[in-house]
Amino acid sequence: MRQIKSWLCIASCILGIFLSGMLFSCDDEENYTSSPNALLQFSADTVRFDTVFTTIGSSTAGFKVYNRNSESLLIPSIRLAGEGKSGFRVNVDGMPGVSFSDVELRKKDSLYVFVEVTVNPRDENNPFLIRDSLIFRLAGGAEQRVQLEAYGQDMIVLRGKVFERDTLLSGERPYVVYDSLLVDSGVTLRLSPGTRLHFHSDVSCRVYGTLKAEGTLEQPVVFRGDRLDNLFSYLPYDRLDKQWGGLVFHAGSYDNELRYTDIHSGNFGIVCDSSDAGRSKLLLENSVVHNVAGDALQATACRIWVGNSQLTNAGGHCANIRGGDVQFVYSTLANFYPWTLRGAALRLSNEGISLERADFRSCIVTGYSSSELLCMRDDSTGLSFNYSMSNTLLNMPGDSIYGERYVAMQCDSLENEVSRMGNFPRIDTDIFYYDFSLDSLSVAVGAGSVEDAVRYYPCDRLGRSRLDDGMPDAGAYEWFEQPVLKEEE
Repeated sequence: MRQIKSWLCIASCILGIFLSGMLFSCDDEENYTSSPNALLQFSADTVRFDTVFTTIGSSTAGFKVYNRNSESLLIPSIRLAGEGKSGFRVNVDGMPGVSFSDVELRKKDSLYVFVEVTVNPRDENNPFLIRDSLIFRLAGGAEQRVQLEAYGQDMIVLRGKVFERDTLLSGERPYVVYDSLLVDSGVTLRLSPGTRLHFHSDVSCRVYGTLKAEGTLEQPVVFRGDRLDNLFSYLPYDRLDKQWGGLVFHAGSYDNELRYTDIHSGNFGIVCDSSDAGRSKLLLENSVVHNVAGDALQATACRIWVGNSQLTNAGGHCANIRGGDVQFVYSTLANFYPWTLRGAALRLSNEGISLERADFRSCIVTGYSSSELLCMRDDSTGLSFNYSMSNTLLNMPGDSIYGERYVAMQCDSLENEVSRMGNFPRIDTDIFYYDFSLDSLSVAVGAGSVEDAVRYYPCDRLGRSRLDDGMPDAGAYEWFEQPVLKEEE
């Protein structure tokens, strides 16, 4: 009996301690401070969105709210200053709304706030700034704010668009393309300086007629994806491949001209279907095709001129030429594609189609591999396989460079003081930023042809003179002294 009483006594004591702890805990949870010195801290004082197309909602941004005080806080009011009229929307600790009351934030704890915005159209050509703020009113009387900012951009939507007559597109506002964009046979579509075409996922531009992009150095024509936000804080979606389809010139399409045109981040760059190599298929000048999952330029039995242009970073090949008549002058072909296995900077073949001419003058052909020239020559058919390279920096083993096809060649060898990616000091692979301007020690410096510069391109793609020092540099860019940067300015 005494033993039973003893156990009962012990059990009563344990129960009492447990209940006391619960009461103390509950009392502590409800003990909110109202001290005017008890303030919140935020992971960001401003939430900024880059350009957001009107009527199309933004991605989600967010920040954290911290209570670093030794006591819990009961926040009487959290509200949007614009009361939801600005276009901003918030979600506080899992609750969407415009205003929130009595939000509990325990000591040393935090909560998430997520922010989105949908910008109303204003019928303006230039981007415009909208602002709001999220106001936290504390029990001690203090008010704290996190600013919300976004740039809105009015745009023109093209959905399943077919151009059935000659058309000139203005560069005043960007175009957002859904479903498809098609230029019909016999029709010419002209793109004014500054025209920006933003394609939705997997959407391509298909040309059966003729496309003439009339960009300038100051106002290039741009083909890109429609995502304007970031995957990570340091990585815009615009630096990723596979953001849209690409540009296709079908078999009956001729006399296409792309000047100062920037094509990037697609499933592929430019595809030129089999045509009559006696007629001009494509002139590509002062342009960029960059960061695509397939070929940057694929051409079958076509007549093509590429001058003062950059074809870089392709999961396929930077230039994939099957037969035809092609000329490249003062252009940079460099394959440092970062995402998966990649092809060569240059692939030439006569598979089923004669390669009548493939001339490369004052160019750069380089990349990660020991050889970036892939020649697929089929001698069994008797079809022509004619190519030549002059005044060109070529990433290829030196003992493979021989004969009349190679004139005044420079080998992009590891034996050089700089080679391969080292030719381009402003590349930063940590943030996937690629600038193909030359290093002063690159063998490409001074390797170009004066005759080609005088005759075709006395200035480089960015308008800098090739002839001032009398020694033009190979590739699309003339070397000039500049600081080495880690990210885009």
